[in-house]
Amino acid sequence: MKERLTVLGLSIILMLAVLPASSSGQAWPDTLDLQFDFEGFGNMITDSPPVYSGDITDGAPEVTGGTWQVSIDDSGWPLTSDPETRWNYIFDNYFTYIGYGWLGEFDNTNLPEKPHWNIDHPTNGTMEGTLVVSMIYPDGNMNGVLDIEERTCGEFSGTMMVMKEGTGNFSKYCGDGSYNGTLENSDPANFADDFVYGHCNMNLINCMIDTETRSWSAIKSYYR
Repeated sequence: MKERLTVLGLSIILMLAVLPASSSGQAWPDTLDLQFDFEGFGNMITDSPPVYSGDITDGAPEVTGGTWQVSIDDSGWPLTSDPETRWNYIFDNYFTYIGYGWLGEFDNTNLPEKPHWNIDHPTNGTMEGTLVVSMIYPDGNMNGVLDIEERTCGEFSGTMMVMKEGTGNFSKYCGDGSYNGTLENSDPANFADDFVYGHCNMNLINCMIDTETRSWSAIKSYYR
């Protein structure tokens, strides 16, 4: 009888040891900071609307292995069938010379709406939002003219908003973020696709929690 009770007791202990681990593994925190690297391709000249997309290659496990996409509303731009005219329109309307290169900005001040982004992870779900895109083509020879070879490489950066429209494990989050990186083009004269790669940082909070509760949790964590 004593042996049976011992076996039963061990079984209960093992069950209690396993169950909390499973539950805690499924519960995501109320704040989540995600840093990750990404890469992909896109084309503003030959695609309408312009779409950049690719893979999340490294970083936070919550998103690594997923895919990303950015789309830009090109309403009113020249048709892709005339790429030279379309490029000239984009350059004349969105880029400004800033002394060491040309800064191009794409947001809701010069587009019908801010560019849109989304992330899709095969197991954790999806999230989406808006972003501001800034691009710089450097003026390598400082002659005030964007030479064709200067269009082979540039830099980009911007800020992001994370909308409360996610699915799966991301459904409770909203927040903001920022990103930066480099774009390369193997043949800008023939309007080849841009290859882009960079780094992103997102700061997410549980938007399902009311403001008072979230504030009180932050205060308690500060004094621990």
